Amino acid sequence: MTTCPIEDRFALEDLTVAYAHALDSMSDVEAICACFTPDAVYDLSGIGMPKVDGHAGIRELFTGVFAAMRHQAHYLSNFAVTAYAGDNASVRTYVTGMGLSKDGTQVTVNGRYYFDAVRTPDGWKFANYHMDFLMPLPGSLDTIHNS
Repeated sequence: MTTCPIEDRFALEDLTVAYAHALDSMSDVEAICACFTPDAVYDLSGIGMPKVDGHAGIRELFTGVFAAMRHQAHYLSNFAVTAYAGDNASVRTYVTGMGLSKDGTQVTVNGRYYFDAVRTPDGWKFANYHMDFLMPLPGSLDTIHNS
């Protein structure tokens, strides 16, 4: 792997933090979309949620998520640039996500985010995203998002 310049590493980490911050806004779907390319693949199928494409799919997904949730918080750690090639990079970060749905269901997710990022005229953006669990859940996400 080509060494990632520190400026790019910081920009990629800042983008990852901006994504988590937008998730926790509980309302700013456009801030989530701003972290992604217009044609991004956003794939949560690894944790039992949908795979969607582009800003339209992301907007639809999070309009529903925000409507179902009362509170949520995402904490990131162990950030790493796992591949770097100038205008393309892959990053991984661990996440602990906690939420409380409007029906009182609580969920805690311990997993990893995986992003493929591209440099655009507006800076780094995520073009592909998926997630997996470090610890399995007993159906709590399914309870919240399919009720």
